[in-house]
Amino acid sequence: MIPLAGFMTDRISPIYKRLPPGPHNMARGEVGRHQRIRIHGAMIEAVAENGYGPTTVREVIGLAGVSRRSFYELFTNKEHCFLATFDLLAGWGVQRMRGAYAAAQGNLEDRLGAALREFAAVAATRRKAAVLVFLEAQMAGAPGLLRLGRATSVCEGLLSRSFSGSPGASNLPAPIVRAIAGGLHAAMSGCLRERDAATCGGIAEEMLNWTLLFQTPAAERMSERIGARVLRSAREASGRDTPAGAPAAADERERLLHSALRLAVAEDYRELTGPQIAQEANVSTDCFLELFADKGECFLAALDMLGGELLAIAADPDLRSSEEPRAVRRVMAELMGFLADHPLYARTIAQEAFAAGPDAARRNLELLHGIATLLTGSAPEHGRSRLTVQGLAGAIWHTICCQVSGGRLQLLPAVSDYLSYVALAPCIGAEAAAEVLGEEPCS
Repeated sequence: MIPLAGFMTDRISPIYKRLPPGPHNMARGEVGRHQRIRIHGAMIEAVAENGYGPTTVREVIGLAGVSRRSFYELFTNKEHCFLATFDLLAGWGVQRMRGAYAAAQGNLEDRLGAALREFAAVAATRRKAAVLVFLEAQMAGAPGLLRLGRATSVCEGLLSRSFSGSPGASNLPAPIVRAIAGGLHAAMSGCLRERDAATCGGIAEEMLNWTLLFQTPAAERMSERIGARVLRSAREASGRDTPAGAPAAADERERLLHSALRLAVAEDYRELTGPQIAQEANVSTDCFLELFADKGECFLAALDMLGGELLAIAADPDLRSSEEPRAVRRVMAELMGFLADHPLYARTIAQEAFAAGPDAARRNLELLHGIATLLTGSAPEHGRSRLTVQGLAGAIWHTICCQVSGGRLQLLPAVSDYLSYVALAPCIGAEAAAEVLGEEPCS
């Protein structure tokens, strides 16, 4: 652990021994490789201590014990260095998981269990590196989220091949596999936020059991029915205009909130200012300052507004009735339909809330967790376990992210049944969930 005081002084003590000046029997290429490794290690340490946003090139080169010139000979800027470090760590982690899966003998449970135990062990023993990959990539804006999405898609491929290629296993449709991968990411992220290495190391069996809950031959039959509805929805959506993204706001405060979200999506949040938000909303700067201390307070209020609307949809009283499974399905469809009609909100949840800093990211995660809690609130105890709620929240977020990055937001309602399956299978069983979702939805 780097002493915090090291970041509060003018001089940053290097964590690696510097190369001696003058001849040192190392070829030029070897020197560059040595410095690159030191810089990657310093980036891991600095981000683990400070977070991505506050980390500076000065801190990284100070910890690495290299010159500023050496840094810029290897990397364009902080973001380039961070992304290169992410690629190195994520590639190594995926390789370890694949190796564990390939080396395991037995059925789907044995092989997936080996991969997930390796996954958990890496996170527990190399926590700082795991923090960079699982948590801080989200804070690095669109490039970081893109990298995280690519890494998660590799895990999706491993899961998909496991379900389709293992004897006795049932093939699961791609949207469910994608949701499971998002849920596993959320579960591990939760452990890392708690700074509990023992919990990270022990979560593998819980993740395995949760993943296996979705296995049933009925899922393929359900998928055929859902697939036909998705095609119909896609045809209908292609003939409609894309929604504007936010309703017309009546008062000045609402206009400012919507403008803050709109500009955060269109511009770099870090460069955004209060006067810009006021100008976009056609409101005076004085009025903005009467309502909000700065852009951060305005953006957090906009997140609360967005979250209030989504939580109001999710707080459906039918979720606590005998019709709960069908209510879950209906509420999930309403949530995804609302986000499809408000693409600005969907993009904020998927990306911009993380770019706006730790407080906004925390509120965004709390919103997703709150929605998942409401959707599982009246389930049996095993159906509302901590991992089940975290998994559903992660499944929802990852699905929204994939639709945003793929430019397919209008299809969110069409994939809502797959998310409903992820919500229902741990509560009522995979076969019962598949039966409910195989029905034609009530109009």
